[in-house]
Amino acid sequence: MAITARQAEGFTMPELEYLAQSESIMIVPLHRMDRIELVRGTVGPFRPPQKTAVPLWLAIMLKRTNRCRIVAPKWLSYEHLRDLCKREEQPDAMFTRLPTHYLEIAHMLLTHAEDDLVETQAVRRLLQDLREVRQSKTHEGLRMLNSLQLQMDNLSAAEINEIRPLFRHSFDMLRQLDGLAEATEESQQQSQFADQSYLDDAGYVH
Repeated sequence: MAITARQAEGFTMPELEYLAQSESIMIVPLHRMDRIELVRGTVGPFRPPQKTAVPLWLAIMLKRTNRCRIVAPKWLSYEHLRDLCKREEQPDAMFTRLPTHYLEIAHMLLTHAEDDLVETQAVRRLLQDLREVRQSKTHEGLRMLNSLQLQMDNLSAAEINEIRPLFRHSFDMLRQLDGLAEATEESQQQSQFADQSYLDDAGYVH
């Protein structure tokens, strides 16, 4: 299926958050509830204080109606983010594996369930630090771009989306330059062959 120019330029943050809402997250129900039938399966039953995995959109809805407490993912803790930042800042460090939608999930949890998180201000700062150091590494990777491939593993959806327009334009330009270089080389070879043929025909080469 062909993509539109709008899609090629990337998604908006609300669109990425919409995609992230299907990710699973743990909650602690505050009330007894029966199973809930969803398009992608059944969740529940909900029996406090037993933890239950639900889609993020459902967790936020139940949180808004005071029917659950959201359990913060381990990677969203202050200690874990601090360690991630330290690892990312190491020279020649690879990108750390994180959830595909970690930025979107963090934003939604800090917006809708801040009271379920610990040290939220410090967490916000570390998320910003983590994003900046990973942005720096992606920009460095783009500077090493070649016309065959760009190898940067473990980028999140938002990080890929951020560099998509620049990567697409740069990649197209490199391909054009490669095409020009090949055409120039072919032209030079043809010219050399023509010159050699002329010399042969004129009897200058024996």
